[in-house]
Amino acid sequence: MKWIWSILLTLVITAALAVSGYWYVQQSLQLSSGGESVEVEVPQGASVLDVGQILERENVIEHGWLFALYAWLEGKSKGLKAGVYEIPPHSTAQDILGIFADGSQNVMSVTIPEGFTVDQVADRVAKRGVEREAFLKAVNEAEYAYDFVQQIPADPKRTHRLEGYLYPITYNLPRDADPHELVDKMLRQFQRELEHDDIKQKLDQKGLTVDEWVTIASIIEREGQVKEELPRIAGVIYNRLDDGMKLQVDATVQYALGKQKERLFYKDLEIDSPYNTYRIEGLPPGPIANPGKAALRAALEPEEHDYFFYVTRKDGTGKHYFARTEKEHEQNIEKSKQRP
Repeated sequence: MKWIWSILLTLVITAALAVSGYWYVQQSLQLSSGGESVEVEVPQGASVLDVGQILERENVIEHGWLFALYAWLEGKSKGLKAGVYEIPPHSTAQDILGIFADGSQNVMSVTIPEGFTVDQVADRVAKRGVEREAFLKAVNEAEYAYDFVQQIPADPKRTHRLEGYLYPITYNLPRDADPHELVDKMLRQFQRELEHDDIKQKLDQKGLTVDEWVTIASIIEREGQVKEELPRIAGVIYNRLDDGMKLQVDATVQYALGKQKERLFYKDLEIDSPYNTYRIEGLPPGPIANPGKAALRAALEPEEHDYFFYVTRKDGTGKHYFARTEKEHEQNIEKSKQRP
C-alpha cells in the first residue's frame, strides 16, 4: 500500500507546484503601460514568444517570456492572429491574450487588402459599423500630424487626398473607435513603412517625392497579380517615364471610371480624366490604390531591363508577356488570346 501513498503524494505535490507556478506567473506578469492605450503590431507568422518580446519592447509588460509562458499555461500559445491592436489602459494579461487569440474583448477587426482604393476601404469599414461618409470625411478633410501628409500636393484633381496612404493590413480596434482614429492608425502604419533605413536614400537617388513613389507603387499594385513580377512591371513603368512615353496603364482607366470592368473598350480609353494615362503624359495626379509592402518595395527597386510593354496572359496564372518593341508587343497580344 505504501507505493499507492507515494504515488498520491507525488501527484499532490506536482499539482501544488503547478498551481503555485501558475499563480507565480500571474503575479509576476505585471503590466507596464499606464493610463494610455498602446498600439501593438503582431506580424504574420509571429510566435507567442515573438509576441511577448513585442509587448516587452512596447513597454506593455516587463517580461515577454512570462507572457509566452502564461499563454502556454492558458492553452492559447498557438493561433494568435496577426494585425494591429490597440491595448486599452489597465488591461490584464488575460485581456491582452484574449484580444490576440480570439477577440474576446469588445474589438472591431477589419482587414484592408493590398490594392484596395479608398472607396473600397470605406465600403469595408462600413460593414464593421463605421459610417462611410464620416470615414471619407476623415480621409479628405481631417488633419494628421505626419510630415508625409503635409507634403501631399493640394491638387483638386485628386479623387481622395489620402489615397495610397491607408496601409493595407488587419486592424483590431475598440468598437467605439471613431473614423479619424481608424484613419490615423492606417497612416501610422504607413509611417512605420516609411521609417525603414533605406527608403529616404533610395527616394533621393531616384529623385522621387514620397507621393510620386506611392503613386507608382499603386499602379504596380493594381497591374500586377504575381508578386515576383512586380519589380519587372516597375521597370516597364520607369522605362516609359524615362523615355517620355505615355504610361497607357489600364488600371488608371479603371480608377478614372470609378468601377472595375473585366474588359476595357476603346471608348473607355478616351475618358476625359486626369487619371487616364492613355491621354495624359507622366503620372496621374495621385495614387490609384493603397499599395502593400511588395509593391512599395518594387517601386524603389525596379528590375533593370529594356521592356516597354506587357500584356496579361490568358492562362489563369495572372502573369504577363513582356516586350521590348511595339511589334513584339502586338505578337504577345495575339499570343495572349490563345487560351491553353
